[in-house]
Amino acid sequence: MARAALTIDGYLAGLPVDQRAALQKLRETIHAAAPDAEECIAYALPAFRQDGVLVGFGASAKHCALYLFSGQTVAAHAKDLAGRDVSKGAVRFTPDKPLPATLVRKLVKARLAENASLRVAKKASVKEMVTSGEDPDVAVLLRDLDHPLTTEILAVRKIILGADPSIAEGVKWNSASFRTADYFATVHLHSKAAVQLVFHRGAKAKAAKKMDIPDPEGMLKWLAPDRCLVTVGAGKDIAARKAALEAVVRAWIAGM
Repeated sequence: MARAALTIDGYLAGLPVDQRAALQKLRETIHAAAPDAEECIAYALPAFRQDGVLVGFGASAKHCALYLFSGQTVAAHAKDLAGRDVSKGAVRFTPDKPLPATLVRKLVKARLAENASLRVAKKASVKEMVTSGEDPDVAVLLRDLDHPLTTEILAVRKIILGADPSIAEGVKWNSASFRTADYFATVHLHSKAAVQLVFHRGAKAKAAKKMDIPDPEGMLKWLAPDRCLVTVGAGKDIAARKAALEAVVRAWIAGM
């Protein structure tokens, strides 16, 4: 199996002369249309990045291609692409019949606008998540989280932050964590079947003492005298155990 190229120059060096020349010309046209975009390798292809992956290009045995990574841009320029060899996210061509520079510039500009729009939308979504004083870094972490219980984790987060006005949050131990003067709980992201929290006494070691925490729902599993795993559950469990979780949170921060 051929080793994947680490740079665009490395990719081009392995191509036949005609394909290399055609793609180098395409590369220069993309640079002119998107002067602030950075070159990269994405999906094992030469590509450009600005507000995310922008466009790419490549070659196969029978053709070259401009990859738009966007069915939306292809659909929006159906008239411009009429008669060309087009797939959902790519425009294919041969070295002897390269894509017109005017068309390439138009498509690249469209992708720039699309990526910029997505960037604005992402910022707006984060802003919506932090309007109640929540931490922006936690909002981004949870927005991008690939987890089957993301909705439940967001609900648990809201319960904890609402349990006491002194509670704040931050990204600690690569997860959403909660604190007053010191961190006291962290979402256990490795748990996929139920939302779990590790309750503790902060980043620095402290003299262990037995914590007196109410547990009417049987959610706590003690790992040490001052450390426990709290299983909140999934689905309807979250709302049903809201009061119990609030009680655990308040008792824990009182014992810190």
